[in-house]
Amino acid sequence: MADEIDKQILIELQKDADRRMYQLEKITKIPRSTIHNRIQKLKKDKIITQIKAVVDPEKINLNVCALIHIVVSFKKGVHVIAQRLANLKNVEEVYITAGVFDVIAKVRFKSNKELSDFIFNDKTGIKIWDGVERTESMICLETIKENGVLETP
Repeated sequence: MADEIDKQILIELQKDADRRMYQLEKITKIPRSTIHNRIQKLKKDKIITQIKAVVDPEKINLNVCALIHIVVSFKKGVHVIAQRLANLKNVEEVYITAGVFDVIAKVRFKSNKELSDFIFNDKTGIKIWDGVERTESMICLETIKENGVLETP
């Protein structure tokens, strides 16, 4: 598990992973060599799973965000449905859940028409997938918080 030095590095990387080691050193007061070694260890231990650019969806014309809740008709198919969704380009996040719905997918599209096609298309829409019993969709009107930053316990 991460110690206090790791936690400090993780907090700073989550804020901006594009900074140079000397900048991290200046902010954290941790030597560059230690920061570098700790980052390598955090990657090796799979605490850091990726370092990536976070893109503003509106800047790339993906203005429609929706949460699609799915009830799966056969429980062994939950992982099949979730993985199939995860492989689609407009699907940002997929969760297997407990409760009324079995799977929740966060999707982004350029228009409501594209979203509608994704759900209702007679040949490819998720409503016709084997194992999908029912869907319920919610369009997101505003994003209040969406940053992927986790406080390290």
